[in-house]
Amino acid sequence: MESKRTTCQEMNIFPAVQADLADVLALLTSVDLPHEGVEEHFSGFLVAKDQDGRLAGTIGIERHGSVALLRSAAVAGQFQHSGLGSCLTNVLLETARKSGIEKVVLLTSTASGFFARRFGFAEAARSDYDGRLADSPEWRLPRCSSAVCMSLDLNATEKTQSSTGTNN
Repeated sequence: MESKRTTCQEMNIFPAVQADLADVLALLTSVDLPHEGVEEHFSGFLVAKDQDGRLAGTIGIERHGSVALLRSAAVAGQFQHSGLGSCLTNVLLETARKSGIEKVVLLTSTASGFFARRFGFAEAARSDYDGRLADSPEWRLPRCSSAVCMSLDLNATEKTQSSTGTNN
């Protein structure tokens, strides 16, 4: 199926509610992402729904003090490569920035280029965050131990955007 470009305005992106949990878990299964910790951190998730109310994508954040783990970025097959993942990430990062999160960390085995190019994430030493993210169920998963660790300083990003007059 050919994907079409999706604009953020074509999707309804909002905080997840408990009624979204089963659909989010099914989407994560379909893209082979872990479920561990999703339910306990579901208050930090966003969902994107199409005009018919069907789940099109999700993304979550686990807050650990001023550091947060970006996790569970998933887009349904028919919306992949449409821009929806960027929309979700932009909304999540702006929400994190406004809530006082200073640094966002993520683990990825497939999307390091995407997060570096689109949002300015840089590779980081996983050991730099082991202490702060030790309580994260996803951080401790054996399947995530070989993933690339990346981080983004939201304060530096905000200063850069302010000085250049750009926004995500």
